[in-house]
Order: sequence, then C-alpha cells, then structure tokens
Amino acid sequence: MRHEIRVGAVAYLNTRPLVHGFEQGLGRDRIVLSYDVPSTLSDRLARDELDAALIPVIELARIPDLEIVPGLGIVSRGPARSVFLISNGRPEEARSVGLDPESRTTNAMTVILYDRVWNARPEFAPGPVDLRASLKAHDAVVRIGDKALFEPPPAGTTVVDLGELWDRTTGLPFVYAVWAIRPGILDESLHLIFHESLRLGSEAIEQIAADYTWNGRRFPELARDYLTHNIRFGLGPDELEALRLFLEAAARLGLIPAVPELRMGLERRSSRVETATNRSPIVEPLP
Repeated sequence: MRHEIRVGAVAYLNTRPLVHGFEQGLGRDRIVLSYDVPSTLSDRLARDELDAALIPVIELARIPDLEIVPGLGIVSRGPARSVFLISNGRPEEARSVGLDPESRTTNAMTVILYDRVWNARPEFAPGPVDLRASLKAHDAVVRIGDKALFEPPPAGTTVVDLGELWDRTTGLPFVYAVWAIRPGILDESLHLIFHESLRLGSEAIEQIAADYTWNGRRFPELARDYLTHNIRFGLGPDELEALRLFLEAAARLGLIPAVPELRMGLERRSSRVETATNRSPIVEPLP
C-alpha cells in the first residue's frame, strides 16, 4: 500500500462536493490533490502520474486494469444543465459537429445519440474552445462543464440538453465520471475517506455555491440549484446499468476497442460487461 496517494480532480463546479473534504484537510496524511480538465486527467493517470483520478467513464475502456471506487460518481437524471449540444439550426440536420476539447465521455455520448436518436452521421471534429468561433466552424457544437452552465448560448441557437435526451431515450441516468484508482491501492480506510469527503461536501452545498466563481463572477442561486437538482453523486444499480449501456453503444460504433471489464475496488471479483449482439437498440428513436 502506497502511503501518499496522488489524486487528480476536475476543477468544475460539479466536482466540488466530491473533493470538499479533501480541501478541508481530510486525509491530508495520504491524499495529494491536484486539478486538471477531464481529458488531461485521463492522460496523467495513463502515464502513471496519478494513482487515482475523477475520469470520464469512457477512459475505463482505454486505460487497462483500473478499479472504480464503489458508490461514487458524477451523474445526471433528467436535465444535466452542463452538457449541451448547441446548434445553428436543427441539430439532426447538422453536417459537422464540433466536439468539446475538454470532453471525452460527452463527445462519445453525442456520437451515440446522433446514431441512435437521429440516425444521422455528421462529421465530428474538435472545435475551438470559444463558443462563437466553434459555431462559425461547425453547424453544432458540444459544450460541457462550467462554460455550458454559466455562459448563455448565442441568440437564435438551438440547445439540446444531452443528459436529458439520454434519460428520455433510455429511461436511465447518465454517468459522466467515476473515481478510478490503480489496482491494489484502495483499502477500507481510503474508501471511507472518499465517501466522507462527499458527505462533508453535501453538507456544505450552500457554502460551495456561494463561494464558487467562474470567470471572476459568482452565480450562487444557479450553482445551488444545479448542485441540488441536476447533479447526483451516487453510483448504484441504475447508474451501473446506464454505464453498461453506454459502453456497449460506444463499442458498437468503434469509439472504444471493446467493452471493458468493470472492476470495483475492494472486491476480489470483477463484473464483466458483455456486449449482447441480439440486444435491442441502446437508444430508441424519439416519437
């Protein structure tokens, strides 16, 4: 067991409850916390620069042998309010879609939803971080995180909440990120520390919302409503089923090489997710 655990997190509002305890000194004798965007965290974990990280779930198929810290994740059920597809016209008619350079899981969900909901196959390419520049280069763009939550979309654009669309078409929540950790590191004590950090954060939602700034501004009412009604942090049976559906769909479309073996930390057995070739479509078309 390594004494010092290098933990990477995302500096978005929706991660604040998960890391609040760490920032208050919880586990300071073991946890060394750093921040980055989701895509970079995954790369750092793959390069063995981190022992654990809050990573996009699609990276479970790309970084071998990771374990999931049981019971914790970033999840939405219904509108997410921070994962959008913003288009100049009808999104299903887009010929090119600009992907968010900070995202990997939501980018993949967008490809899946285009295929299953709209039966459309536009060109997908990385878009500029600047929203207006991206909308000049593409018919539609993916937008995630704080910039999706706090920056109003340009007038005249069409906005699709991708979390809500996933829920409507699958009847399940969507899991964006999980705490992933290298094998053999998670023990009972560390597991309790991760959960205690969220417990402390859940008790401090008002403070987190009041103090959080984006581009030098505070949006306390919006932040509180978002953390209270849109984002969830539990990882239970419904969330694991949703994760399975997402990974199966991603594998079918070639977005990942294969459906990964899901390993839950502290369990000595693994739960393999098999791709069912005779399963009905992952996402049923909208009426």
